[in-house]
Amino acid sequence: MSSTTETDSSDGASSSTTSSEQVDLFNKHTPHITLYLANFDLEVNNDNNNALQQEAADGTDHHIKLQLNETKVNQFKQTISSLNFTNVLIGLQNCHLSFKSTANDDIFYNINGSYTMLPIELTPCLQTLSTTLLHALQSHLHHPIQVPSWVANMDEPERSKAIYRTRQYGSPNVLEAYVPHVTVGYDPSISKSLTSQWKVGKMNEWNNLYKQEREHCIDDVQGIALGMTSVGGTVLANSRMGYWNVSSRPRVVKNDYNELYSIDVVEEYNI
Repeated sequence: MSSTTETDSSDGASSSTTSSEQVDLFNKHTPHITLYLANFDLEVNNDNNNALQQEAADGTDHHIKLQLNETKVNQFKQTISSLNFTNVLIGLQNCHLSFKSTANDDIFYNINGSYTMLPIELTPCLQTLSTTLLHALQSHLHHPIQVPSWVANMDEPERSKAIYRTRQYGSPNVLEAYVPHVTVGYDPSISKSLTSQWKVGKMNEWNNLYKQEREHCIDDVQGIALGMTSVGGTVLANSRMGYWNVSSRPRVVKNDYNELYSIDVVEEYNI
């Protein structure tokens, strides 16, 4: 099972769906910024779970079929609860959240292969939260750790560095490779030109609307949450397993679909 940590804010993102689009931020998934996504050892050890884990590694979406080990989950959550986030973030002036433009200053989204993402400004606060959690939760990783197949396509020395990060922390996308973002689309058929054109068109519509409201679309990290992840690193709505406040600011919650979480859980756990 994998888990990710994300940050909690009051801003949400939206996504339309087509026959090939997998992300549904209105009903099925919760928008989030991942702090740490890795395969943690939180399930009951049995043949059925092992088979489901293998299918999950192959891309099958089981939602929440894996049987969790309550003792392991409680120990995992206790590790997070033992962190003093006030001390962790001491000296950092703010924990702002804002979207980041790509190479073109007018574009605030990125389509990369099957994924459509909204890049987030990497602040010292987000980097500190991510690094603190991966060191704290390293002992809960599921072994043996599998290096993602796409790492083999990287050039050296980046490939060796990614392999090291994966073997140490269960993910290549940590430390210097941590790139915060909100995933709003996952489409395995993106190679089809029609699908690609549809995505670009829809994201341009969103981009134009966002630029009109950009100055109002800034928030602060309020907390981190643990929830279930699904295909494409999405977080299943209403799957929260824990929440930890990291801000003294009063927390305003409109509904479970427009929060940005700090931790997730399913076939993989997202924190």
